[in-house]
Amino acid sequence: MLFLYSITFGQIPVINEPEGKTVIENDKMKVVEHVSQPKGDVCGLGMHHHEPHLTIVLTDAKVRITPENGEPQEMEVKSGTSIWFDAAETHSVSNIGNQPTKMILVYLKE
Repeated sequence: MLFLYSITFGQIPVINEPEGKTVIENDKMKVVEHVSQPKGDVCGLGMHHHEPHLTIVLTDAKVRITPENGEPQEMEVKSGTSIWFDAAETHSVSNIGNQPTKMILVYLKE
C-alpha cells in the first residue's frame, strides 16, 4: 500500500518580517523564518551580517544583494533552493520582485 503525503505551507502573511521570527531554538540550532513583501528587506533590516547558516528558500524570489563595499547584484532564486553561507560580510538584501518571499535560515550552535 502506498501513502502519499502533501505538505502545504500556509499563505504568506501580508506583514513584513525582515528581522525574522524564531520558530525553533535549542542547544543545537536556531531556525529563523523571514518573510518580506515587495520592496522590503529580506533577511535583516538594512545593512547587516549573519553567522554561518543554511538558507532554505520557500518561495521563488527576485532579490538585490548589496555588499557593504561592493556593487549590487540581482538574482532570481527558485523555491526549494538550499544554500550554505559561511560567515557573511555586511550586506543588505531587498525583495525586488512582485511577490512576497519566505525563507528559513538555520544556524548551528555547535
